[in-house]
Amino acid sequence: MRKLFVCAASFLVLTTAALAHAQNSSEVDPMLGADKGGNVFVGPTLPFGMAKPGPDYGDNEANSGWEASGNLNGFSQLHVSGTGGGPKYGNILVQPMMGKADPAHSSAPRKDEHAEVGYYTVRLGGSGIRAEVTTARRTPVYRFTYPGTGQRTLLVDVGHLLMRRHDSPHRYPESQIVYSTDVQVLSPTEIAGMQASVMGWNIQTTPMRVYFYLVTDTPAVVSGTWQDGKSVQPGTKRASYKMPFTMSTLPKSSPPIVSTGAYLTFAAGEKPVKVKVGVSFVSIDQAKKNALSEVAGFDFDGTRKAAVAAWNKELSTVKITGGTPGDRQQFATGLYHSMLMPVDRTGENPLWQSATPYYDDFYCIWDTFRSSTPLLTLLDPKRVTGILQSLLEIQDHDHFFLDGRSGNFAGRTQGGSNAEMMFTDAFVKHLPGLDWERVYRAMVHDAEAESTDPIRFGRGDMDEWKRLGYLSLEHSDPAGGADRPGSRSMEYAANDYAVGLMAKDLHHDADAKLFMSRAENWKKLWDANAVDHTERGDVKGFIWMRHEDGRWKENFNSHLVGTWYKDNFYEASTWTYSLYVPQDVRGLVQIAGGASAFKKRLDLFFVADVPGRYRYDVGNEPGFLSPYLYNWIGDQSSTAKTIRAILPASYHTGLGGLPGNDDSGAMGSFLVFNQLGFFPVAAQDFYLIGSPTFPRSSILLANGKTFSVVAENSSPTNVYIAKAMWNGRPYLRSWFTHDQLMAGGELKLTMTDKPTHWDTGGAPPSMSDR
Repeated sequence: MRKLFVCAASFLVLTTAALAHAQNSSEVDPMLGADKGGNVFVGPTLPFGMAKPGPDYGDNEANSGWEASGNLNGFSQLHVSGTGGGPKYGNILVQPMMGKADPAHSSAPRKDEHAEVGYYTVRLGGSGIRAEVTTARRTPVYRFTYPGTGQRTLLVDVGHLLMRRHDSPHRYPESQIVYSTDVQVLSPTEIAGMQASVMGWNIQTTPMRVYFYLVTDTPAVVSGTWQDGKSVQPGTKRASYKMPFTMSTLPKSSPPIVSTGAYLTFAAGEKPVKVKVGVSFVSIDQAKKNALSEVAGFDFDGTRKAAVAAWNKELSTVKITGGTPGDRQQFATGLYHSMLMPVDRTGENPLWQSATPYYDDFYCIWDTFRSSTPLLTLLDPKRVTGILQSLLEIQDHDHFFLDGRSGNFAGRTQGGSNAEMMFTDAFVKHLPGLDWERVYRAMVHDAEAESTDPIRFGRGDMDEWKRLGYLSLEHSDPAGGADRPGSRSMEYAANDYAVGLMAKDLHHDADAKLFMSRAENWKKLWDANAVDHTERGDVKGFIWMRHEDGRWKENFNSHLVGTWYKDNFYEASTWTYSLYVPQDVRGLVQIAGGASAFKKRLDLFFVADVPGRYRYDVGNEPGFLSPYLYNWIGDQSSTAKTIRAILPASYHTGLGGLPGNDDSGAMGSFLVFNQLGFFPVAAQDFYLIGSPTFPRSSILLANGKTFSVVAENSSPTNVYIAKAMWNGRPYLRSWFTHDQLMAGGELKLTMTDKPTHWDTGGAPPSMSDR
């Protein structure tokens, strides 16, 4: 998901506190990052909640439903958060309006829009209707306050979806397409139905069915339906639609837009109309059970309070002291965004029955394994165990690990097989509740077998990977030609290191040797003669792509970036991927010319080569670890300086507060870790020290202990570390292990405004050390 590196809070937040207190929902701004490509979901939801009711604006193309401009089209019940590419969901639209039902003229300008945790409200221009939204786990609840005179109508559009109306630049369209709908008016207070859809970002070819049961506290005086976008038919009880194409005969132009639905019209009155919508992926009966069991009567305020309480519980595992109101709001919102996805759909799996937790909306692991999952491992390890159990069970049925999954359908794979990074991260951090031998067998299968559909899951081009040690320009696309060979090769190497680590600790010695050897394959793409002539001198040696016969790709271009089905690097240039060797940074330093040359390379990486164009892009996840690479050359001060420059330049409060797609909490968790003052190395058991934003932060660990980071003399200018103490004793390393953190205690950093060389206790671990 491509983003750009870019240089009014919705509600009040608490001022700087004298004492540390737990994060709570009052400091979260759900609309932070909704605009400028952040694409976060602004409506109410529970932590990892399935129901995400929210507004759909404008042309219905926004991934999260919300757009900065355009009229309100209504409120759909399912959304994703922070994603790029084509949209997903936007199912089952409800929209209040005055007068008779008129689906063709139901959109309205917005007024007085406001969002907070567990609650969203907006006033519809023209009619003056006030719409309020909250939600339980699978049951959105609405409160519509109509003007006191005139008939009041509620439309339910079961043909609504978020979609891209243009042709995709890729080989498949990313638009969602309505496959079929069915809606019934059951009584003057009840409507139920189903929508099936295909396609979307993950190219879903098996229809996704969403069932709903809607009930109001106010009986209608008139009801009816409409079908195929035609006029409403009062008194009719049922409407349906079936796509007039097969999957193989879908039109290559814009997909059909179909409006089919039902409505209830109420008598004039001032009393608000309350509505709850049970949602299910299993059946209408299950949707009805959800609505009746999760929300007592039509208790809007009670449901809202329960949502706030659920969020306060999740957020309370971290305490911070000090910082500006903006810092605190960004931190709390970053935590919040990290807990929106994946989605807990336990009990809502239409594909198989199981006692194992079931999660969906991994969108995508390529984005989240680097920071979001490691953050959840610290804050909610039981949750992560459930997520991994779900991934393992999905692998049992799909036969390969997924990288992306939405709508109960795998796809797409952006790089390597990064579920392996998630599992090894949990393994080296001793998460309980998993059969590690079973996990290991699945990981080996992923690392050895050719995927039956590498765009959806697993790895492709495994013959080349084993034979050549890289993916060539000739055969890295299953359909022929090149498909991200440079970046995929780098990720395969990191993935194989993750498999090798687990093999070693489980005493599969021959496998460990094999996968550790493949983890060094990145060196086969190091072109020692590739040169970038920068404004501050030449930099020599880069990761570059090769032909099958070993020849280098012609015309080296240090800024080559692309997405799918091309001879390029995925969403980052060779500058980024030439620094992406998390398994062996020491080896990377050596091949790049040693510590001095490596520092020069990093320094150039973090400055603009021309005004407005940066080599480093914080808005893309492959570069998350890059600012910390200075720690491997004994220059932690440069890490501190770089991090403290990146955050204020890239993260802000307000609608445009994120540097790119939030990517299911990846951007938010990157901010959270950096504000805490350390960062994980995914799939390894240690963290790198940065530069804390807050004078004190504490994590309340699941084992009952507390880990704190104290930044003495902290200020916007005191970004460097003068000395470090661990539980009162001098500490000389710029890194620490997960076991150290889980033992609890305090890392105390004395901050200063001048660079120092305090980190004399040895570099972080690397594969070359083993």
